[in-house]
Amino acid sequence: LMHIAETREQAYRDVEYGIEQWFHYFQSVAAFPQMAVGGGNIREMIDFVNESGLGSVGTVDDAVAQIERLTKQSNGGFGCYMLLAHEWANPVATHRSYELISQHVLPQFQGQAWSTLQAKSRAEAARPELAAQHLKAVEDVTAKYQAEIGALGPT
Repeated sequence: LMHIAETREQAYRDVEYGIEQWFHYFQSVAAFPQMAVGGGNIREMIDFVNESGLGSVGTVDDAVAQIERLTKQSNGGFGCYMLLAHEWANPVATHRSYELISQHVLPQFQGQAWSTLQAKSRAEAARPELAAQHLKAVEDVTAKYQAEIGALGPT
C-alpha cells in the first residue's frame, strides 16, 4: 500500500479523499481486526499505515524506505512488489503517485538507476580536485593574458 506525493504534507492531504472509507470497510465490513485504529481519525489512520509497516503515505524517500524495510525483513529479497489500487486519493493524485513510484522508487530496486547513481557518486568524489584544477587553469590563463597585455605597452 502506497500513496506518494512531492511532499509528505501533500500525500497526507491527498489521502483524506478516501482513506477513511477504506479503513471503515476493513474495520466494519470485512471485519479485519488488524486494521483497528484507536480514535479512528484520518491522521491516526495514516500513522497506522506508516508505523505498522503496512505501507507508506509520504514521499519517494518514504516509499524507498518501506521497500528497504521489506527487503531486510525478507532476509534476502523478493521478486516482485505489487501495489494495491486502494483509491485513498482522487484519480489525479493517484495517477501522480503511480508516476512518482514508477519514475523514482522502483528504478532504485530494478537496477536501472545503479549506473547513474554510481556516476553521480564518482563525480561528487572527484569534484573538489577537478574544481581546484579548473580554478588554477583560470588563474593561469588570466595571468598569461595580463602579461600579454602588459607586454603590449600603453595604447
